[in-house]
Amino acid sequence: MKPPELRSIIVDDEAPAREQLQERLLAHPNVQVVGEASSVATAVALCADLRPNLVFLDVQLRDGDGFSVLPRLDPLPAVIFVTAYDQYAVRAFEINAIDYLLKPVRPDRLAHALERIIRQPQPTHTETLLEDDRIFLRSDTRMRVVIVTEISGIEAQENYSLVRLFDGSSTLMRKPMSEWERGLPATRFLKPHRSLIVNREAVRKIVMQERDEITVELAGFPEPVRLGRRAALRLRRALREPNLL
Repeated sequence: MKPPELRSIIVDDEAPAREQLQERLLAHPNVQVVGEASSVATAVALCADLRPNLVFLDVQLRDGDGFSVLPRLDPLPAVIFVTAYDQYAVRAFEINAIDYLLKPVRPDRLAHALERIIRQPQPTHTETLLEDDRIFLRSDTRMRVVIVTEISGIEAQENYSLVRLFDGSSTLMRKPMSEWERGLPATRFLKPHRSLIVNREAVRKIVMQERDEITVELAGFPEPVRLGRRAALRLRRALREPNLL
């Protein structure tokens, strides 16, 4: 199988380290280095401009650390950390980095890391997620990785969506509800209203308020959610629990 074409950026604050990695990559003609950066700000700007699908990323940079680059990238490319420090490896793999290479980079380890990209293709925006898949939650200030089933629900917030987790935390993302609806597994999630997606397992209590209105208590939500009659009917049908109402 022909290796995928990889447009890459090298982010490292040391020029000799960037040059050495460039030399190592000559053995991999499918990898094209389209840019170099020595700081967080330059890395973010280059990624926005050049849209690479792979970033070689150092941890310690002039104006911050490599981890602070990732929440500001959309879409997020494949990431291979290249650093002189091994204490960040666990954190790197928690955010689904392809690999973590120590300097000086050995040719065999670099080849192995690039091979992992072939074996682990990146999902598309329209791909349906599985319940045990890991996904990135990226806001303007931070990024975290969660399992799909940790999401208790999603609320529309104008051009954003507020993702709520069972632990009570939340992340505001620039992602439309329609994209969530296409990507989340229908076996687990339902959409009773155009501005709300609910994890079936998050429903704790449904209370009739008036003839045409109910409130739903959801795990991870600070307050009950109010739904009108049509949304309540859709929720009841989806849950297949008519006695709840």
